[in-house]
Amino acid sequence: MFRKIVSNLSFSPALVGQLGFYAKRLRQEEATRKLGLIFVVLALVVQSLAVFQAPESANAASPNDFVYGGLHSSINNFLKPYDANTANLKDIMTYTGITREEIASAQYGSFTTGNKLSWGHDSRFSAAQGQQAVPITNASGSVVTTVYARPISLYYGTRYKIYGWIGHSTRVGWFALMQVCGNLVTDIVPAPPAPPAPPTPPAQVTPTATPTPTPPAKCALNPNLLADSTDCQPCPGNANLWIKDETCVANIIQTKTAVNVSQGSVDASTVTAKASDVIAYTISIKNTGLATKTVTMNDSLSDVLEYSTLIDNGGGTLDQTTKLLAWPDVTLAPGASQTRSFVIRVLDTIPDTAQGLSDPTSFDCRMTNVFGNTVNIAVACNAPKIVEQIATQLPKTGPSENLLFAGIVLGITTYFYARTRQVKHEVRLIRRNLSTGTI
Repeated sequence: MFRKIVSNLSFSPALVGQLGFYAKRLRQEEATRKLGLIFVVLALVVQSLAVFQAPESANAASPNDFVYGGLHSSINNFLKPYDANTANLKDIMTYTGITREEIASAQYGSFTTGNKLSWGHDSRFSAAQGQQAVPITNASGSVVTTVYARPISLYYGTRYKIYGWIGHSTRVGWFALMQVCGNLVTDIVPAPPAPPAPPTPPAQVTPTATPTPTPPAKCALNPNLLADSTDCQPCPGNANLWIKDETCVANIIQTKTAVNVSQGSVDASTVTAKASDVIAYTISIKNTGLATKTVTMNDSLSDVLEYSTLIDNGGGTLDQTTKLLAWPDVTLAPGASQTRSFVIRVLDTIPDTAQGLSDPTSFDCRMTNVFGNTVNIAVACNAPKIVEQIATQLPKTGPSENLLFAGIVLGITTYFYARTRQVKHEVRLIRRNLSTGTI
């Protein structure tokens, strides 16, 4: 259009009116393309931030982590809480026999899950699934915390690649520290360290020989004891055994059940829990051994309370920080049992929080609870969570492809803006020349 007007302008000066109209259109077009260029530049800035500062998961940390929030890019982020013994981290590593020097010499890399064991603070699986509870003791031999070692394949499968710091320990051999959470990964659970040696008793002076007295009566249950010894007692579950015989021990069996009251009091693990459903849990302990034992009754609800609230604690006390529901200790004689019950209500609005990065069982549309056995209750999550479970990962285009695409769009936008300014300048020159009579 512009070429046609200019080529015919010398033959028909009346076309100058159309040239003015075209100039007005060019001014409007320039403003539009300038605005488009500004938005493209802003989009490129945002794209650059996404490339050079990668987004993080909204659920990137968990109480199960050895180092809350993970190690990021430096092993020093593990050594600092180790030196401060944060969350008994130094006690845990000392218990396993992994020294500070062995941790500091670990190298960043990746490994495949396979049959390795992942350690964490929270119980997520049952003993039948391979989880082992490991009581951690300090330098004086006192138990300070309990951690759990379980097959890492229960989280990710056997062929998943995990990044972290990989090292070698004299005591446990190969080990790794996961980057996303600082949790320890090993091939084995080492035997507990030997308890501190008792102090050496002082030397006793041999008394002067005296007439041999009549030997006192021996304990019928243990001839190494005297009959009047306080330890000369029968085993509570078998009167023919000594109370400290290696077979006279307690054996505590833990079990748990759950019923969905809102759906007809059916087994809660067989139906999908919906918003506002009421679910009643019952935990039981029974002593099937021969000795009496005092048992601590508590239940971790950290995973359950992600999708629910506790409406009846059944006489227990809930720690709002650890989400541990605890009852007073009970003493179980052989054959005795105890039960406790509590009730939760599923939230009215089921959250769409992303699945945990360091703890894949967090916000996974299931309420998992372990007390002897594992009770898994499916939750009716919303559409975004269903999409998350189907498409677990977006395509990895990489920073190069993103920047190349953004650069092409910026180049095209700049070209059209520059072309508009050039044509506008040419129209101004033509109108000036026409006014001076040179055309």
